[in-house]
Amino acid sequence: MDETKRRRLSLIWVVFALLMAIYVFQDGFNTSPGDLLGLFTVVFGVGLAAFYYLNPGDILSFE
Repeated sequence: MDETKRRRLSLIWVVFALLMAIYVFQDGFNTSPGDLLGLFTVVFGVGLAAFYYLNPGDILSFE
């Protein structure tokens, strides 16, 4: 996967995580299952963004 596509995908995941964070924290945060699942989704989105941006060990080249 070329660098431009990886950076574009990481940007998409960052925007997704930002929107989910806004949704989760807009009315305050408590430990309800919905808020915890939303927080997990934010962390997952940031993790995928980092994975696509950093491409550890050139995993995404598929060669």
